[in-house]
Amino acid sequence: MRFCPRCGSLMVPASREGELVVLRCTRCGHESRARPVELQGYTLASRSPAEERTITTSHVSEARRRPAKTMEEWEQEREEYREILLEQLQEELEGAEE
Repeated sequence: MRFCPRCGSLMVPASREGELVVLRCTRCGHESRARPVELQGYTLASRSPAEERTITTSHVSEARRRPAKTMEEWEQEREEYREILLEQLQEELEGAEE
């Protein structure tokens, strides 16, 4: 393992330049080159073991449903709309006659 000469943070492989491997500091971005023979102990894993993974879930609340309307409520609502419609029609007819 190599550590950054500037800040002391871990140097990780970033790319290759022919035979050389470019190591980059994870903190300050300093780069240095090394031969693959010098890096035999380096292994970079991008996955963590299954037992170390944390599963997070979230609960989304459901919308509250209104209780279903009864036939009486439907009829009453329909009658109210009908009365409003008739009133508006009457006002338009009276306005057109003037």
